[in-house]
Amino acid sequence: MVRSRQLGAAPHAAHDRDDGPAKSGLHVGTTLSAVIVLQIMSAFGIQWYTVAHLGVGAQADALYAGGTLPQIATAFLMEPLGFVLIPFLSSKTEADRDRAGWPLLCAIAAVSSIVALLLFLVAPIVVPLLAPGLAASTAALTVELAQIQAVGVIGAGCGIVLMSLSQAKGRFVWPALTVLLCTCGGWGLLVVGLDRWGVQLAAWVQVAIVTGPVLLQLPVLAGVAQGPLADIPLLSKDVWRRMRPLVAGASYHRTGFVVDRFFASLLAPGSIAVLDLVLRVHSAIGRVLNHGVVAPIVPRLARLASEKSWHSFNALWSERVWWMGWLSGGVVLVLFLGAFAVHRLDLLDQLSRDGTLQAGDLTRMWVILMSCSGVVLAGGINHILVNAFYTQGDMTTPAKIEALTYTVGLILKGIGAWLAGLVGVATAISVYYLLNSVMLGAVLRRRAVAQLQEQPAIQGNPLIPGELR
Repeated sequence: MVRSRQLGAAPHAAHDRDDGPAKSGLHVGTTLSAVIVLQIMSAFGIQWYTVAHLGVGAQADALYAGGTLPQIATAFLMEPLGFVLIPFLSSKTEADRDRAGWPLLCAIAAVSSIVALLLFLVAPIVVPLLAPGLAASTAALTVELAQIQAVGVIGAGCGIVLMSLSQAKGRFVWPALTVLLCTCGGWGLLVVGLDRWGVQLAAWVQVAIVTGPVLLQLPVLAGVAQGPLADIPLLSKDVWRRMRPLVAGASYHRTGFVVDRFFASLLAPGSIAVLDLVLRVHSAIGRVLNHGVVAPIVPRLARLASEKSWHSFNALWSERVWWMGWLSGGVVLVLFLGAFAVHRLDLLDQLSRDGTLQAGDLTRMWVILMSCSGVVLAGGINHILVNAFYTQGDMTTPAKIEALTYTVGLILKGIGAWLAGLVGVATAISVYYLLNSVMLGAVLRRRAVAQLQEQPAIQGNPLIPGELR
C-alpha cells in the first residue's frame, strides 16, 4: 500500500538526470507503470504458487494469518510514515535533506527493531485472539510464522526512509525496480525450496521481499554528508508531530483485514487463504486502475481547487467517475468470464501441481472472487472521490464517512459470516465499498451543486461528463 501510493506521484516529477522535465516525466511515468504491473504480477504469482503447492488448508491459513500482526504494525506506523516523509524531505534543501538521511534511517531502524521485538514477544498471546477459530496445531504454526514475519517490520521501516529519500531527490525508477527484483528473487527461492523447507520458507521469503530492497537502496546515502546522530531526537519529534493525526485515524478504519481474517478463521480450513488470495487479485487491479485513471488528475484537481474554478473542478471528477465506473465494470466482466472459463475448462492441472489444490477449491475461489467484485467496482471511484475532497483541503468529511461505513461493514461481515460463511463475508466487503462510494458521491455532489449556485455556469452543466474538457 505504501509503495503504490509513493509510486503514484512519480509521473509528475523529473527523472534523476534528465534536463527536459516534461519529456523525462513522461518517460519515468511510463517506466513506472510497467514496473508496477510487473510488481503486481510477480507478487500475485508468488501467492498463487504458494497456495497451489501448500493447498487451501491449515498451512496456507497459518501463513496469512501469521502475517496479520506485522501488517497491523505496518498499517498503523509504516503507512503514515510514508505519507509524511516524502513531503517532509522534499521541503528541505538538498544539503539539509542529505544531512537528515543517516539520522532518520538510524531512528526508524531503532523504532522498527523495537516494534519487531514486541511483535515477536506478544505473538503467542495476540495471534490466537486475531484468529480464534484455528485448530490448536494450526494456531501454534501461525504463532511461529508470525514471529518470522515480524522481522520484516525492520525492513519495511528502513525501506520507507530510503525510498522517500530517493523520491525526494527525484529518483523513482530504481526504488521500484529493487522491489521487483526482490519479488522475483523470492519467487525463485520458493520454486527451489518450498517442497523441501515448507511454509517456513514462504514466511522468510515475505521477509526477504521487504528487506532486500533496503540493501539495494543503501547507495542512495553514499557520498552524502552524514548528519550527527544528535539530530535524531529533533528529527523524530518533527516526523512524529506530522504522523500523529494519521496514526490516530488509522487506529480504527485501517483494520479491515484484521476483521476479515478474524471471521475467516471461524470458518472452514483454508478460508483465510482463499479470501486473502481473492482480495489480492482485486487490490492488484485497483492499483493499476488508480495509477492510470486517478493519479494523473490529482494535481489538476488541486490546481483547480486552489483557483476556485469549481465548474472545471466538478466536471473533471464527475467525468473520471464515469470513466472509472465503465472501466471497472468491464474488468469485473472479464474476471467473471475468465474465472468461469478456468472453472468450466478444468484447467486445474495447469494451475496446480500434484493435485494439492483441488477442484472444489477452484470453484470456491471463483464464487468468492465474484462475491467480492464490489471492491473493484467501487474502489477506484472511492479513490477519485476521496481525492476530490482532499484537494479542497477537506480531510474530515471522508474520514467521517469512512468511519461510518466501516462500522456498518463490521456488522454486515458478522451477519454475512453467520448466514453464508465466506461468501457472506466477501459480499459484505463488496457492500461496504459500494456504500462508501454512494455516500462520498452524494456528499460531494451536494457540495458541487452549492458551489455552482455561487458560481453559475457560463454554458451547459459541467456535471455532465464529457461536456467540459
